[in-house]
Amino acid sequence: MKISVREVGAAKVVDVDGEVDLGTSPAFRRTLFEALPTVGKLALNLAAIRYIDSSGIATLIEVLKRSQHLKKEFVLFGLSPAVQEVFRLTHVIRVFQVFQTEQEAIGTS
Repeated sequence: MKISVREVGAAKVVDVDGEVDLGTSPAFRRTLFEALPTVGKLALNLAAIRYIDSSGIATLIEVLKRSQHLKKEFVLFGLSPAVQEVFRLTHVIRVFQVFQTEQEAIGTS
């Protein structure tokens, strides 16, 4: 798994490439938790995720709860077909703000 963080205006975008599973979730979690307090909006790009398991979903829910506690916005965009299927099966799609594109997610034109 590769993770990169970039600033786009007042937001930070986290790009993730690869698989999010029990082995990679700790680094994934750490990156998101470190970026969250530093911005008003954190947008997670899931377009290049080929697989996500329950530990990855749990991490996303943890980050969402933390963002609500910190009064920050945490949004997802570009869900790959694999992620869409897991989100659909686990019904977590209703919990998150999900956008198609980065521009929609961070509110730029």
